[in-house]
Amino acid sequence: MKKPFRIISCIFIILITIIGSSIISCGEQSLSITNWKIESNILESGDLGITEDITFNFKRKYNGVFREIILDGTSGIEGIKVIENDKNGILEYNKVDGAKKGDSNVFLINEKNNSVTLQIFSPSENEKKTFRIMYTMKNVAKKYNDTGELFYKFLGEQNDTPIDSFFVNIVLPRKDAGNRVRMFAHGPLNGEIHKITDDTINLRVQDVPKSTLIEARILFPREFIPISQNIVNRDAYSDIINEETELQEKIQKGLVKKEATGMLFGNIAIILSAVEILTFIFFLFKYRRLKDIHEELRHSEVPDDNTPAIAGYIIGTGINGNTIIATMLDLYRKGYIKIDGGEEFKKRRKILRDFTITKTREEDDNLLNHEKHFMGWLIDVMGNGTTVTTEDIKNYREKKSSVFTRYYNKWTQLIKEDANNKGYFDRSTRKYGLLLIILFPIGLILSIISLINENILGLPLIFTSMLMLFQGVVLLTRKSDYGYHQYKKWVEFRKHMKRIKKDDPGYSMDKYPKGISLIYGLAFGIDNNILNELGVEVAHREDAFAYGHGWLYWYFIFNSSSSNAFSNSINNSFGGTTSSVGMGGGFTGGGGGGAGGGGAGGF
Repeated sequence: MKKPFRIISCIFIILITIIGSSIISCGEQSLSITNWKIESNILESGDLGITEDITFNFKRKYNGVFREIILDGTSGIEGIKVIENDKNGILEYNKVDGAKKGDSNVFLINEKNNSVTLQIFSPSENEKKTFRIMYTMKNVAKKYNDTGELFYKFLGEQNDTPIDSFFVNIVLPRKDAGNRVRMFAHGPLNGEIHKITDDTINLRVQDVPKSTLIEARILFPREFIPISQNIVNRDAYSDIINEETELQEKIQKGLVKKEATGMLFGNIAIILSAVEILTFIFFLFKYRRLKDIHEELRHSEVPDDNTPAIAGYIIGTGINGNTIIATMLDLYRKGYIKIDGGEEFKKRRKILRDFTITKTREEDDNLLNHEKHFMGWLIDVMGNGTTVTTEDIKNYREKKSSVFTRYYNKWTQLIKEDANNKGYFDRSTRKYGLLLIILFPIGLILSIISLINENILGLPLIFTSMLMLFQGVVLLTRKSDYGYHQYKKWVEFRKHMKRIKKDDPGYSMDKYPKGISLIYGLAFGIDNNILNELGVEVAHREDAFAYGHGWLYWYFIFNSSSSNAFSNSINNSFGGTTSSVGMGGGFTGGGGGGAGGGGAGGF
């Protein structure tokens, strides 16, 4: 069961990462704007006087902040002043021609590409500061034959800092006694615009994300800007009203369509969720294993003789460097190779030895395909057909890495094929597993569409789709009854080895043959420093590695986990190949045709 859980865990982590990346990103902002309040006045000249109070929340060290102001649709900017509303009073900043990091109480004005960037130097860390920026935008309001218009972006898509609260007051040059003013706003649909007095219009938005524009479009009698020089000799009132009406209708149609789509996919999601739950229950009962008390007792028996590579694959420990070493030792045990050790040497604080592996018997039908491939790869490809040294393996891997990797991948593939051919896995359930795995992305997509269209019924489908993925992987990798019982035997064996390692008092050491205990314990990743616990006698003789000398050769192989010359040499040779409508109300979307724009941030 470990492999299905591993696969599902990886997929789940990837999904959470993708879906939650924007949430995490917002949650970990090191700089945010808690409040951005703008007081603006439309002057009789058509200029727009602006005073901004921007409160920054610094969560790490910054040298200061910047405010970018776009000049599109205007005749420029003048009268820039910067003030900090300090707890001790008002602190006015001085305009300078040059400044460096660490300076304070000064600001720079950088003009580039029809924009002005104010760079305000105020070293800050883990604190809040409010800066007041005052300036006048020239010739913003237009004077048509039949109306006056202010079409201005108070915040542009250039802004890269999230804002908790954005608030704008727009004061008209005169009072709207005849109720002739029309107002529109473009930006997030949770925004609102209202006329709060005869001469003041207010717009406000909460939780403004990055790259979001907020603009106002105000129509008023042309007499409000009598000395404006920004004159357009045409009628525009009807065209503007029609344009905004069409935009509002488009937004409304979009909302209706979104609601209908959300309802449709929500219904689909809830139906599919029910189907998936029933499917899960059906397969759960169809393929559950009934407990057999007699079979449970047999799990403590010695497992069927198999290769350590297949045993590791069945139990889910994966194919790694220990698998390679265990395979070599198993071939030694079967009499197909012998292992001789040369002189010891140190490399990177590890004791190594140039071992020689010699073929003592040709591959035959007593070996499985992955064993034959391993011997051919080891002796014939990397060696001279008779012998190979660990130094030969290392040199081959370094000089012919692509061929080396290809043989290794083929070996791992043959391990899986041999396990399947020996009947360890249930092939009859694979078609169902594949079908359920295909259902997973379908359900996930439908649930996301439902949630995007603001229907919470998409949430249960995410859960049931994960169930389909889980059950699909389980069915795809389900063991046969024979394979399951062998798996339980190997699990029991691993528990046995761990109890030996813990020196469990009163625990029998002779439950399994020593050959199985040492080789398969290594394949399962059990600490190999258990030689003494098994009562293996060792000697320091030079002929200890000669084939046929029984347990003496284990001394060189299982000496200790930290200075094991054979393990270190094999791992060093094989390297890193292995892996386990204008009267106020809500905003409309779109827009972007107004003058101005820009944003704010830190540096």
